[in-house]
Amino acid sequence: MRGALLVCKKEFMELSKDRKTMFFTFLMPFILYPLIFGMMGKLSQKDVASRKGKPSRILLVDSTQVIAPVLKADAKSFELVAAPQGDVKQAIRDQKLEMMLEVDPEASAKLTQHKTFSLNATYDQSDDSSGLALKRLKEALEKQNTSWVQARLGVMGASPELAVPSRIQTTDASTPGLAVSKVLGAFLPYMIMLMMFAGSMQHGIYTTAGEKERGTLLSLLSTSLPRNQIIWGKLIYVFSIGLISVLINLASMGIAMGRMVPSVASTGGSAAQGLGALSSIANPLTLVLTFLLMIPLGLLFANFIVLMGTQAKNTVEAGTAIMPGFMVVIVAAVFSMAPGIEKMAFLPYVPILNVSLAVRKLFSHQANYLEYTIAFLMTVGLAGLLTWLSTRLLNRESALFKV
Repeated sequence: MRGALLVCKKEFMELSKDRKTMFFTFLMPFILYPLIFGMMGKLSQKDVASRKGKPSRILLVDSTQVIAPVLKADAKSFELVAAPQGDVKQAIRDQKLEMMLEVDPEASAKLTQHKTFSLNATYDQSDDSSGLALKRLKEALEKQNTSWVQARLGVMGASPELAVPSRIQTTDASTPGLAVSKVLGAFLPYMIMLMMFAGSMQHGIYTTAGEKERGTLLSLLSTSLPRNQIIWGKLIYVFSIGLISVLINLASMGIAMGRMVPSVASTGGSAAQGLGALSSIANPLTLVLTFLLMIPLGLLFANFIVLMGTQAKNTVEAGTAIMPGFMVVIVAAVFSMAPGIEKMAFLPYVPILNVSLAVRKLFSHQANYLEYTIAFLMTVGLAGLLTWLSTRLLNRESALFKV
């Protein structure tokens, strides 16, 4: 084992000479996550503030002037604008206004006859500002409808409660920010697994196929170190790089979320509560359990990368050989982000995918420790099996001297 550690030490010493690689491997994550989450917090804060303080621009077509007084009475929420040139729908898509509201031409007569009249609202569902305009309109009309109904009941001498036989009172079982936690819980495992594989792949190719190209592999094999010790040394090095990458990403993520909370919480509202709950996502137990689960997965990745890289003729061939494994990781991680995927009973038994699902539930406050244990034990077994297989294969002359 001493020989393997010497080889691993040699690889780290070579890595330390490359300052750019050291920066992107070890320092970039500490800049990346605070930057991402900091921008999210500031943009969210700015967007909420700008939309709340800005009235929705509405093109109103109301020949009977039934709805116009309702909208004009709430100048903070609505601004009536003139018809734009050209197509109105295109103007809405171009954000020149938020909505066009067309009122039934017979609205006044129908209102007098106690009949229902219709309103046609044209808005852009993909735009938050346009969606806010529709929400404001519904709230304003709901109040006005209540007023009209009560006036009708008053004329009839009936109780105002006649039109409201029942009310629904809701109790939210979720904690503040659970929806945001679920979204990030689906996204963060993808980032962690991707960063770990990408970091291991880059250094794995350099230390295997790259060493063949540089001609230093023959010098290493000419030493008194047993061949299996050399293989183990490279495996430990690639495995260590992957774990260091995960550790740095998790630490950076936790720090970034903690720093982001105070600035976002000051905005108030449900969105601020959701983002403010990010501090509870990256609690120490979640981070530790995530890291423990990444250990056998990192060993699995390292074995695959070293196996493919050592058998390749050059770095180009090594990259081509490893890329299918990279695609499997991407597909598994993206698949685990699909809504409702956690309800499929067989998924906890699918390798790699079960790790992503287990981490997703950890970050989403829905930890299932039975599924976590299954994912951990299965990954440990697969990593051990691949370690045994790769050591046997790479001990052969044909693997090390393939040309």
